[in-house]
Formats: sequence, structure tokens, C-alpha cells
Amino acid sequence: MAEINAQGVISQLNPRAVQLMMPLAAHLGLPGHNLLDVLTGYLPSVGQAVADFGADSGLIIDHEPYTIRFAVSQSWFDRHFCLTIEKLSPDTLLVFVDDVTDFLIKADAMRHGL
Repeated sequence: MAEINAQGVISQLNPRAVQLMMPLAAHLGLPGHNLLDVLTGYLPSVGQAVADFGADSGLIIDHEPYTIRFAVSQSWFDRHFCLTIEKLSPDTLLVFVDDVTDFLIKADAMRHGL
């Protein structure tokens, strides 16, 4: 969970969110203090959804699945996320990011009888 302002600057970030976000920010060469910049770097539609949301409060993105592909040491990795963004006020957003990659791997293994 992260709390950000309307420009994406982080005001609060829980430890799990730090673990999820910092490698993604580093991969893009970003310092990691602006969550919207990081998310938009991988998922331009997320930044557009936030920018297009005109109400003072409400649900912008609700449990949407996303896959982010990035390279580490010349190997490509897919990470699967579930993303929710809620606007609490004109300058306060809550962002919930769940990494569901391990769950999907286990579900796929069960489906294939492994």
C-alpha cells in the first residue's frame, strides 16, 4: 500500500510496497520517490487513468491485473500484479499493488498436475 499525492509523490509506503517498487524503479533508472512515474513507465494506461479521472474521490482502478516484463542479467522476467488505485481527495490517492506471480505459478502447476 502506498499513499501518494496527485502528482505521484509518495507520502507513505509500507515495507512490502518498497520491496515491490524499488526494483521496478531501478530498472527504469528512476529514483523511486514518484510511484505514478514508476507505474506509468511500465503501464502507460495507469497514468492515463489517473489523469483522466475527474472526480474529487472514487475508485480509479479496481483490482486490475497487469503483467510487467523486465530484464535482469540478460534474462527476462514477468511479474504479475493486481492493482487498485483509489482517490481519497483531490490530492490524495491510495495505491494497492499485490504481486500475484507466485500464486499464478502455483495455480498453473496445479492445473498441469505438477
